Amino acid sequence: MSGLIEVWRGGVNAWECDENGHMNTRFYVQRACEGLVMLFTRCGLPGLFAPASPTTPMIRDMHIRFHREALLAAPLRMMGGFFGQGDSAAQAVLVMEDLRNGEIKATFRVTLDHADSADGVILHPWPEAFEPARVAVPDAALPRGTADGPVESAADINRAQALMCIAAGAIGPDKLDAFGRMVAPGFIGAVSDGIRSLTAPLREIVARTTDTPLDRMGGAVVEFRVLHLDWPRAGDVFEIRSGLASVDGQVKSLIHWMLDPVSGRIYGSMQSIALDFDLGKRAMIRLTPEARTELQAHVVPGLTL
Repeated sequence: MSGLIEVWRGGVNAWECDENGHMNTRFYVQRACEGLVMLFTRCGLPGLFAPASPTTPMIRDMHIRFHREALLAAPLRMMGGFFGQGDSAAQAVLVMEDLRNGEIKATFRVTLDHADSADGVILHPWPEAFEPARVAVPDAALPRGTADGPVESAADINRAQALMCIAAGAIGPDKLDAFGRMVAPGFIGAVSDGIRSLTAPLREIVARTTDTPLDRMGGAVVEFRVLHLDWPRAGDVFEIRSGLASVDGQVKSLIHWMLDPVSGRIYGSMQSIALDFDLGKRAMIRLTPEARTELQAHVVPGLTL
């Protein structure tokens, strides 16, 4: 991880942990967003995320891998750098690690556009003061189960009606950035709030067909690919429409689309790679052939990011 600079330091608070006993995904993304602010600041662009800035970096694409659980009170830091830059876009990599032993907890690869703060559309060249810390992407941050490279989302308001609505609500002031748009953790947080509607019946299949005794069953996501396509503002309503895309080996691929159910605007598209988790043993639950066969009946044919 040569060349990465420290961009965040902190720990895992009790209110950031979910029913699985580890830090919830939305807080990983929140820390990553804080790290990005510090990264741009240390690379010559302080204030670019502040309300008075006429331009700001906006996340277009984020890939996340979770390597080890971040448990309560774990002391953490995040290292970062840039591995790509265009006229109005940049690609950053972030590595969250345990301060006690250097164990990697999560990695992030993020593509950002330098956009107009008011409308988020007009792209701008980077200021001359921008001196990005150049780094190579660590092997740990490379994708394993998600799509890689540029991809066009398949999210569609009409097709979404065939998927399960796992969450719905409105964007409140607590979910806004300095420019009045939904913060990046808002999408992944809404998925986290509603995911049990989709996964509960799938876990029942796994629990019923497992060949080993279970202590207490939960779940864990090991990888995400998130596309931000549009940004809702305060008072905008949303739905999360989700489905099981595939069962491959020991993991399941889930697709989530965030949309406005009235206008049909697509806010985002997400792929998550998930596994079932024995909370007592803190270990993955292996899928039996019987479980995989039954789970296949729940797969939505042709569902993609």
